[in-house]
Amino acid sequence: MERRLYALILIIAIVGVGINYYVQHYQGGEIYEAANRAFNLVKNGFNVTVTIESVDGKIFEGELFSISGSTIYVVKNGKRFTVGGPSARLEDVKAKKIEIHVKGKVYVYELPPIEGKFHEAIAPYKVPAYSERFSGLIYVKGDFDALEFGKLKYDVDYLTYGSIDVKQPLGEGVILSANFVPISMLEEHLGDKEIYMYGTLYVNSDERNLGLRLLEVRTQ
Repeated sequence: MERRLYALILIIAIVGVGINYYVQHYQGGEIYEAANRAFNLVKNGFNVTVTIESVDGKIFEGELFSISGSTIYVVKNGKRFTVGGPSARLEDVKAKKIEIHVKGKVYVYELPPIEGKFHEAIAPYKVPAYSERFSGLIYVKGDFDALEFGKLKYDVDYLTYGSIDVKQPLGEGVILSANFVPISMLEEHLGDKEIYMYGTLYVNSDERNLGLRLLEVRTQ
């Protein structure tokens, strides 16, 4: 009888340790698994927001835009913060739980050449959407100095999944190469600049709302 009792206690102890380890591992692994799934959506043009519960019960919300190793990068109110798992040491937030929020589909359109002041030229293509991003070439006419470009590049590279670079400097302007850059950010930095641009629009919305040539529809 005593042997059976000891054996039962031993089995319960082993199972208990196994369950605790499995749950902890699952919680940590699930955070990164969910974040990686979300990042794949970001790379496909979706606007992904996250709600994060930290190990001390605080709630953080923001837009997910990148993952590097075990670090998740999130932006809120124009500032970036880092998120790690429950035992993270270097990140700003130790996450206990992460929720992913994504809506609609991504409609990929061919943007024909447009020109004029940026905010006027792009106005017909700004539609109700969770996000609009542009990839392609932008010729910025006139003065666009290194300081202006530096501010644009910093915002794009530091606060979004996108990237932007100088493809070719010209005597009376510059050609920029953009990849997945939010239209709102381009408008902020190029609003009154004279531009000529063409490429691809990625519109994350609930329905097709542009009459442009449709190249692809991406679903979650």
